[in-house]
Amino acid sequence: MRRFRPNLSSLIPVAALVWAGMTYAADPDYVAALVKGGATQLALKTVQAEQKSDLPPPEWIRWEQQRLAALRALRDWDGIARRVDALPENISADFRREALEIAVDARLAASDEDGARRYLRRLLWQEQVSDTAATQARRLVIRSYLQEGSLADAQIALLRYKQDYQARSEPWQVLHAEILLQANDARAAANVLVGLQSNEARLLRLTANLRAKLQAPREVLTAANKLADTLSAHPPIQRPLWILAAEAARTAGDDAAQIAALERALSVPEIGERPLFRVTADDLWKAYDELAETRGNAAGLLVGNDEDWLKKAESGSCKEHHIVRAFYSFLTRRETDPEIRALAHQRLAAGLMREGRGRTLEALYTKSVRYPSIANIPAEVRYALADKAITEYNVQLAAQLVRGLDHAPDGEAPEEWALRRARVLVYAGDYKPAVELLEGILRDQKALDVDLTGRLLQVLFDLQALDRHTDALRLLEAVYARADNDRLRRELLFWMADSQNALKHYATAAELYLRSATFAGASGEDPWGHTARLHAAETLGRAGLIDDARRVYLKLLESTPDPRQRAQIERQIQQLWTLQKNAS
Repeated sequence: MRRFRPNLSSLIPVAALVWAGMTYAADPDYVAALVKGGATQLALKTVQAEQKSDLPPPEWIRWEQQRLAALRALRDWDGIARRVDALPENISADFRREALEIAVDARLAASDEDGARRYLRRLLWQEQVSDTAATQARRLVIRSYLQEGSLADAQIALLRYKQDYQARSEPWQVLHAEILLQANDARAAANVLVGLQSNEARLLRLTANLRAKLQAPREVLTAANKLADTLSAHPPIQRPLWILAAEAARTAGDDAAQIAALERALSVPEIGERPLFRVTADDLWKAYDELAETRGNAAGLLVGNDEDWLKKAESGSCKEHHIVRAFYSFLTRRETDPEIRALAHQRLAAGLMREGRGRTLEALYTKSVRYPSIANIPAEVRYALADKAITEYNVQLAAQLVRGLDHAPDGEAPEEWALRRARVLVYAGDYKPAVELLEGILRDQKALDVDLTGRLLQVLFDLQALDRHTDALRLLEAVYARADNDRLRRELLFWMADSQNALKHYATAAELYLRSATFAGASGEDPWGHTARLHAAETLGRAGLIDDARRVYLKLLESTPDPRQRAQIERQIQQLWTLQKNAS
């Protein structure tokens, strides 16, 4: 059985990773490629290793630019603020302005409008910025007030700017229109937006036309859906478009279209807040319930007749999945039969996941007043959300979701589910329950099949990688006791020796390495045995058993024809003299 570590380093805390020294000169462009490729933690580690304080300022700045880009990719808004706040006093003015602009965007993305304005004040009052940069900063001040819901402050800031400058460019007109919309003057906003063609202007014009009744709701619904479909790469505009579509559908009395739009809106990440376009998971729950009640009443269904409501849900057209989900939503709250209620949760979750609405499902159950904590989320949904979190490497959320889910989901063996839970908990650093789960698997399995053993060992290797050698050793010994073939037992002895070595039990480690080398009559001359004997000699030296270490090395020399390997062994023998001298 080959020791295999899957490529899951992003799930392991950075401190636990073994940093292999690079054999080339890293540069900031290399870091940019890492971020683009998704290896953001590796990018940050590279910056940390290469960005020395004594670098020439231009070179230090290039590294810092890549660090900020990596933090932005991770959406670590607080991390960006910490870096910008700690910039050296003698940094170039150009880079300081650049960093302040990045910090403003980060604080707005984190919905910290007051923090964004602090950086904007530094830009406007302490830095020498161009007219263009000053204009952009003034717009962002107003944007921060709008995002915060401080309409009066936004109006005053806009008025002051217009008194100082002729603010007639499209960005200013768009900002003016948004202020008018927040002030409930939709008709004036529509007038301001005439002729503007940016996506933001189109979004606001459709909003103004709907609220001022200048355009039929169904026309707005169609236009908003069409524009949103083309903007998948622009979440800050796409999400408000879906929210607008939901508003238009509600105005048109189309409850099904409203649900479809709300599901899509919640599936797009929210970046900052926009009071004009705000939607919550509870809005979707409410829309589900209203549609189900309306259509259930029309069909003559009575609350409490569980089977009839279930049949209604199961009879939905395949083209109307969101309507079917409304009935399942109703069943999760109104039905008295626990089995039907659990089935409804399961089917609601499965339907959303099947259509790529995993983020919507997560919002419904983790960002709703209906489910104030993860413990309140039904098990059927927690299974689905845990799978989603694992797939997305959201380790902390996955660990919270699987904790306490003792029973395996339908169709999965109990030991497989326990193994999955244990691995997630290991990655999250919750070692005690993880080890208890692994011990439970071994306790329940008198004999381990090859596939289960392989997956179990991967978790034990993870424990070793995280320096949990005492736990790993105890579990490896339990696997050894249940192993049913000599090859596996031979390998287990080696891995047990690894943990003993890490625990500085050198003599015990050497014994296990040597047992592995010659287990079940093996000569120790094969590649596995050769490697095990090399490790044994090294640990014998660390144990102070210098003569034994030398004898093992000399025996290896007798059977090693490769010149490079012989030279390596000879160097190890020479180092034993140093060890012996230091010990005397």
